[in-house]
Amino acid sequence: MITVKDIAKKTMSESKKASAKNDLFAFYIGRPLSYVLTIPFLYTNIKPNTITLFSVIPTAIGFIISCFADSKPGMILCWLMYFLWNLLDGVDGNVARYKQQFSKLGSVYDAMSGYLAAALTFFSTAIMAAHSNGLLLRNGLLNTDALIIIGGMSALFNMFPRLVMHKAITELGNKDDLSEVNDKKNYSIVKIIALNLKSAAGGAQVLMLVAIIAGITDIYSVCYLLFNTLVMLTSLKTILKEK
Repeated sequence: MITVKDIAKKTMSESKKASAKNDLFAFYIGRPLSYVLTIPFLYTNIKPNTITLFSVIPTAIGFIISCFADSKPGMILCWLMYFLWNLLDGVDGNVARYKQQFSKLGSVYDAMSGYLAAALTFFSTAIMAAHSNGLLLRNGLLNTDALIIIGGMSALFNMFPRLVMHKAITELGNKDDLSEVNDKKNYSIVKIIALNLKSAAGGAQVLMLVAIIAGITDIYSVCYLLFNTLVMLTSLKTILKEK
C-alpha cells in the first residue's frame, strides 16, 4: 500500500526541498495535501501530462464562476477551484517523480497551467470585487470598470517579468546569469517575503480567501496591483542589467 510518507520520500529531493520550502503555504499546506490526492492517481495509468491538463479545468471553472459570483458563497466556490488547481499542480509532479515518467513537454504543460492560474487569480479577484460592495466602491474611490482594469493590469504585471526572463534565457543562453531571479533556495529574507506574497499557490491564494471572507476584495486588488508593479520593476531591473 502506497503511503504519504512513501510519496514524500520519492518525490522530494533535498535540492527540490531547499528550493520549495521558502514558499510556506505551498510547501507546508498545499504539498502535504497533494500527497494525499496523489495516492489514487498512482493506482491508475493516468500520465502526469494528463493530470496537468486536468488542472487547467478547475482554473477555467474558477474564472467563469468569478464572472458571475455576486455572493460570498459563490466567491468561496471560485476560490476552491483555484485551490484545487493548487493541489493538482503538485499531483502531476508527484506522479512523474514517483513513476519516473519525465518529459520536457510535461514541463511545458506544467508552466502553461501555472501561468494561467497565476494570471487569473488576480483577474478573478478583481472581477468579484466589481460585483461586491467593497469599501472603495462604497466610498466612490473606484468604480467597477476601474476594478476590472486593475485586475487585468495586475495579472499582466505578475507574469510579464517571467516572459522577459524566458526570452533572456533563450537569447543569452545562460540560466546562471538569472539565478538571482529564479533560484529560490538562495533568496534573501526580503525575496522570500515577496515570493510568499506573490505566489498564486501560496500567500496570494491565502489572502484572496481572507479578502473574500472579509469583503475587501477591492482593497486586495488595489494592493496587489501596487505590489505586482513593484516586483515587476525590480525583477526587470535584475533581468535586463548588463552582465
